[in-house]
Amino acid sequence: RDHIALSTASAALLHPWRRGGALGLWAGSVLVDSDHYLWFCLRQRCWNPLAAMRFFNEADPPQHAATRALHTPVAPLALLVASARRRALLPVALGVALHLGLDLRHELRMDEARADAIRRDDYSCQACGTRASHVGTHLLRQPWLLPSYDAHNLVSLCAPCHEAAHARERGARAWR
Repeated sequence: RDHIALSTASAALLHPWRRGGALGLWAGSVLVDSDHYLWFCLRQRCWNPLAAMRFFNEADPPQHAATRALHTPVAPLALLVASARRRALLPVALGVALHLGLDLRHELRMDEARADAIRRDDYSCQACGTRASHVGTHLLRQPWLLPSYDAHNLVSLCAPCHEAAHARERGARAWR
């Protein structure tokens, strides 16, 4: 959602000057996430994009090369090389690079917020009290658009309590 919003806004701002290039930028920055969806479809034998979004928003979604095939520096570099022959691919390469840059910035800021929340909670699960080095965080509140990097939106939870929090949220969504 956030990538779509930022990419659409960027393309709209660039459109008066770059015309088709703005569309290429948008396409590269949004379609790069197709690697997640394709992996989900093949692995889960399900073609529902909403199911894929729910799957990747779980407590510990898979994070391996197959789910992030296009999220490596190779993807924009390959497009950049290909753009020497097809100029229309240059904005697509820039869009992919923009997406990867936003992902990197997001992860760095979230890692900082997670560390702040875990320190604040004294390395303890706030649901069961377990105190361990493997306590992680759960996002309690997320703005509708664009992430918040405020540690107050996170709570420290152990893995079983984190999974239970996601199960409760799934149940609550089912009743909406």
